[in-house]
Amino acid sequence: MIYRKVDLYEYYKIERKNKEKGILTVYCRSNHEEVNINRKYPGILVCPGGGYWFTSFREAEPIALKFVEHNIQAFVLDYSCFNDGVYPAQFLEGYLARKYIHEHKDEFMLDETKLGIIGFSAGGHFAGLLSNNHKKDDFNSYSKDLPDFRYGAYIYPVNYFSREGAHQDSFLNLTHSDFETIKHLDFDKIVSKDSPIGFIVSSFEDDAVGYKNTMDLAKAYSDNNVPFELHIFNRGKHGISLGDENVYKKSDCTPDRKIFGTWIDMLFNFLKVNNITINE
Repeated sequence: MIYRKVDLYEYYKIERKNKEKGILTVYCRSNHEEVNINRKYPGILVCPGGGYWFTSFREAEPIALKFVEHNIQAFVLDYSCFNDGVYPAQFLEGYLARKYIHEHKDEFMLDETKLGIIGFSAGGHFAGLLSNNHKKDDFNSYSKDLPDFRYGAYIYPVNYFSREGAHQDSFLNLTHSDFETIKHLDFDKIVSKDSPIGFIVSSFEDDAVGYKNTMDLAKAYSDNNVPFELHIFNRGKHGISLGDENVYKKSDCTPDRKIFGTWIDMLFNFLKVNNITINE
């Protein structure tokens, strides 16, 4: 297995302006001649949630390992949050991560036509904007010629600032309360016919990021005729992740959490249906 942590600022010799994070952790299977030395794998860039205040472990390594278990090369981005760096540092880091993956695609045995992105909560918002090329032109020296993501998975995603069920703190943390910038950061407003296919999950019971965030996001996909799959669970509070012993103490793995955690199996089925599988 290939495992490494990459400081993207150091690797690309970019000076930090504040205390920016920009750490990419690689979790990739190795090939071997006993199997198929030429095999290529799909990939996923993982963006944990945390309200742009922190990045959650629960939505980082456990998610990456689950993807590796299903033959998908995984990369976790620990991006800058409120106390680390000022917007749009996060998007610089997103494109640096994408560039690093692209430059090492052969080492990682990666089929770039099957690279996707997944984000949770505020990380879902970040992943959504990144997968729709937000700020790409601003970082052209790093983002130029990068292939688009094939798919995006958005798990209880933050979508908008001012409608019902909004998680306004995410936007305030991201921009340091720059209300002029916030006006341009609703995820569903930048969905277009060129957006990657989508997989969207939420819960009716979510009282932190209301399920109407996902309903409006799904409508944007529908309005632009972009294929998507939508799941809204009846039960489950915010931030459940996998809902199992990988992310909770055994005593905290309640039935509603375990049931919500079945979204991951639905996602793997979604990928198979869309032929996002290993190249034999």
